[in-house]
Amino acid sequence: MDFPQKERGVRIRGQSSILAVVLLIGMVATISVGIFLVGAEMMANAEHQSEQEKIEQSFVKLSRQMSSAAINDDVTHSMTFESGQSGAITKTNAGSIEIQSSDFSKTIQLGAIEYRGDDGSIVAYQAGGVWRERGNKTRMLSAPPINYDAAKETLWLSVSDISEEQELSSGEVTMVHQETVPLQDFVQNEKVTMTITSDYYRGWESYFRHQAGDAVVRNVDHSNRTVTVELGYLEADSAFDSGVTYSDDYTVDKNADVDGPTSQGNLPPLDTVISDMINDTETGEMTVDEDLGTVDTTLTKGDGTYVADSIEEAGHLRFNLTEGNATLIVDGDINAGGSTITVTDWDGTHSLKVYTTGDLDASNSGDICVDPCDTDVSAELIQVFGTSEMQVDFGPGGNSRFEGVLYAASNEDDWPERNGCESQVCIHSNPDVYGSIVASSVKIHAASAELSYDSSLDTADIPLHPESYTLPPRITYLNIAHHKIDVANG
Repeated sequence: MDFPQKERGVRIRGQSSILAVVLLIGMVATISVGIFLVGAEMMANAEHQSEQEKIEQSFVKLSRQMSSAAINDDVTHSMTFESGQSGAITKTNAGSIEIQSSDFSKTIQLGAIEYRGDDGSIVAYQAGGVWRERGNKTRMLSAPPINYDAAKETLWLSVSDISEEQELSSGEVTMVHQETVPLQDFVQNEKVTMTITSDYYRGWESYFRHQAGDAVVRNVDHSNRTVTVELGYLEADSAFDSGVTYSDDYTVDKNADVDGPTSQGNLPPLDTVISDMINDTETGEMTVDEDLGTVDTTLTKGDGTYVADSIEEAGHLRFNLTEGNATLIVDGDINAGGSTITVTDWDGTHSLKVYTTGDLDASNSGDICVDPCDTDVSAELIQVFGTSEMQVDFGPGGNSRFEGVLYAASNEDDWPERNGCESQVCIHSNPDVYGSIVASSVKIHAASAELSYDSSLDTADIPLHPESYTLPPRITYLNIAHHKIDVANG
């Protein structure tokens, strides 16, 4: 049957409306399912995150309670512990801390309380610290009670440990102190080596780097899950055993001409020594042969002790060491230009020591070397000592030469940018450095730079200061306590 044109249009429009409603309902249903699924996943993630945070907070609280139990051995401590659905376990053999100095050795066995999540994450208490580990990343949630105080010359180590193995579920947990093994020892001007063996060794590594700087971490052995740290200073006698000894960072342009060994470690800064020397020259406690003031002309000197306010680019000091040693104390900067400090004559047994409170800038053909300054004679002849705040620039501009040893021990890690270099010692383009450098950080910034180690320094005896002065101490006291604590649901 044929419908009139108008009626057919009405029917078609009616069918379109019904189809639109069906499509709309389908879209709403699809979106609703999607929202439901996404919402369910978000809720599950939120619940998991909430549970993880509760467990982490519970472990941090546990570490504090363990510390309290270690101190108050006549009180039972309790808390509400959250270990999730999986529960936690206590371990009595989960690692060790080996502590050594030249005449002392002690190994402390470490226990742990550990929670393992379904996603592979681990939250663990060990030796007073709390760690969160997932894959190859470990994050410290609470620091272990290890404190190295350089000013007091003391290393404190208080280990709160687990007395037995068992499972811990959520609920009330009690902690009862069982015993403490104390150990106090006296070590004279020592460095102390600690080797931590633990599943959470990455966390221990991060902790020590944060607390005491990169230089204290001497070795990380991933296969044996150990980290070895050294606290205190290196032996001063080893200061010039390498071409570069740095505590923070050493960077070399891949095309630079570098020859000689390097090493990383802390050496004592000379701030106090240099300050005391300056003070003694002013009070008359140290005999001074001549006050040179601001050196801005050419002067020739022999053996003896000299003081100066600064050395400017126009200043040139020439030393004849055939009769004895010379000491130059500069209470200011050394701005090297041309042959600024040179040894013109020597007999092989004497040396020139330069102590300065300021910076060394040899950026424009500034030479500190043994005449004629074009042959590697002996880096032992010229010895330059600076404070922990000393900044050194060799180059850019010209062909500056440094022949000697440079000692500016420092633990600073933040230096101002100078010609694209942000290190304590910057070796820019064209300089020639022969000898040895001790600093916080050294950057060989250009391919045209040269750095060569004088191997005779390995056996040289170079005192860092006059005998009447003393270096800051390393570690004098070890204060160690190993606490055993019963932890149980209860």
